[in-house]
Formats: sequence, structure tokens, C-alpha cells
Amino acid sequence: MIFPAIDLAVAHRVADGSVFVLAQDPFLKGLRAFGLGSPAWILGLMLLLILAHRFLPRRHAICRPHKPLFVLMSFAAGPLLIVETLKPLIGRARPRQLLDFGGAADFTPVWQFSDACARNCSFPSGEAAGAAAALSLLVFVPARLRWVAALILAPVLMMIAGNRVLFGAHFLSDVVLAWLFTMLAMAWIWRWMQPRAARIDRALSSARP
Repeated sequence: MIFPAIDLAVAHRVADGSVFVLAQDPFLKGLRAFGLGSPAWILGLMLLLILAHRFLPRRHAICRPHKPLFVLMSFAAGPLLIVETLKPLIGRARPRQLLDFGGAADFTPVWQFSDACARNCSFPSGEAAGAAAALSLLVFVPARLRWVAALILAPVLMMIAGNRVLFGAHFLSDVVLAWLFTMLAMAWIWRWMQPRAARIDRALSSARP
């Protein structure tokens, strides 16, 4: 598999010797803070939209309620279920924890089980999964404008995800595969939800006109 060689090469490339100096860059630190804080606001807003549908008259509806539910399910599937299942299962140490970068752990190739890490491990990246899950917000954009919105939103989210590599917090494969897993989960959720959208909307909406 090509990832082991690339993972180490990229980690060494972004480090200055054994130090990931970009972890102290003010812009990148701000970008990370934005990426960490955004999911709470997104999830809170989605919950408010669903509650508004449930308890306010239908004439006040902002969107169909299956859409905020899709966003919530995307975050639950990627950053929560997939990431939190695989992290302790794989047990991969982070780049900055390796012997190469002043730590005490050995490198573990992607998909190999290891006891190098017991908690908050490297594979996959939770923040990359969260960035990918944020693409679910495109469901609120009219279909004719969705590709344009995706071209604007996706690079920002990719920067948030890739930032973790620059910080020495994740290998490239941690980020790429977290993104891929989350996108696949979102595609499956949407495929399941689309034919049931009207039924979901009725279940989540107020009976009042």
C-alpha cells in the first residue's frame, strides 16, 4: 500500500527537524479554533430548526425538517460513530508522538492494529471527519447552485482537515480516510432518507397549520 511511505514523507516534510513549527502559526491556530467551534453551532442550529418544525405552526417553516436531520445524522455517523469506534480499535500513535519527532512511539502503517496508543489516537481524524460532515449543509442550497456552493465551501473544509497534518496531529491517511468514510456514510444516509423524506417531514412537523 502506498500510504505508509507517503504518511512518513509528508510528516517529515511539514516538520522542521523533530518540531512541527506550523502548529504555532497564528492563522493556522485560528483556523483550527474555527473548525473546532463550528460543529457545536451547526448542530445547535439544526436542533433548533427541527424543534421549530415540531412546535411552531407550519406557516413559519424555514425548510423541510428532513434536511437538518440529515446534517445531524451526518455528524453522528462520521465524527462520532466511525471515528470513535476506529480510534481505540486501531491504536495508532500520532506523528508528534513518534520517535522521529521526539516522542516514544513507533510508526504504525495505516490499517494495522497497534497498542502504541490507548486513547485519543491518530486514526482516523475526528476534525477531518467533522469538516467532511459539514458538507451536508449543502442540502440547504438550491440544487442549481449546489455545485457552486460546494466549490466555495469544500476548499475551506479541506484546509481545516489538512491543518491537522501540518500540526503533527495526524498522518495524511488519517485525514483522507476520515473524509472518505464520512462522505460514504453521508451518501448512504441520503440514499436512505430521500425516498422517506415526506414521511420524515410529517413525523417531525407540527400538526398546526
